[in-house]
Amino acid sequence: MDFLGRAAAGMETSDLDDDIDQLFSAIDRAHDLCERFNVPCTPASERRAILDELFGRDSSEVSINPPFHCDIGTNIVFGRCLRINTDCIILDTAPVEFGDYVMVGPRVQIITPEHSTDHLRRRDVSTVSKRVVVGDDAWIGAGSIILPGVTIGERAIIAAGSVVNRDVPADSVYGGVPARRIR
Repeated sequence: MDFLGRAAAGMETSDLDDDIDQLFSAIDRAHDLCERFNVPCTPASERRAILDELFGRDSSEVSINPPFHCDIGTNIVFGRCLRINTDCIILDTAPVEFGDYVMVGPRVQIITPEHSTDHLRRRDVSTVSKRVVVGDDAWIGAGSIILPGVTIGERAIIAAGSVVNRDVPADSVYGGVPARRIR
């Protein structure tokens, strides 16, 4: 299995892996596409084509307000009517899956890579990436951070400024640092 496949599967990777260049190439590709997408006054049709290339699929069901940043792009999966507000960052070395009618507020960060707690392994950027799932009709409030491995249930609401470090059940409201059930 290649580097990106191992990362997406949640296997440990590091800068010592022989095929690390595959990650760097994928990041360069995604960052270049995001840079082109984020240029002010880019026509909507050109932005749509850039998103299609970035995600590797039809993006007509996605609305993203620039600037937008991600690391891979093709690991971002979405249903119908995904709405992402301005200045969103998605570090998608593992899949990030959005259901239908999801709303993502401005300055939200969704993170899939998690580095080792062992300081010696961190020197080699030892990383395990964990999938993030956001269910149908969920709403992630402005400035929230979604950490690796989290699943946000259907119709759940994440209050602005929250740090979500564990799963959120369907039909609930979570907020705070770390996020806790509000109702």
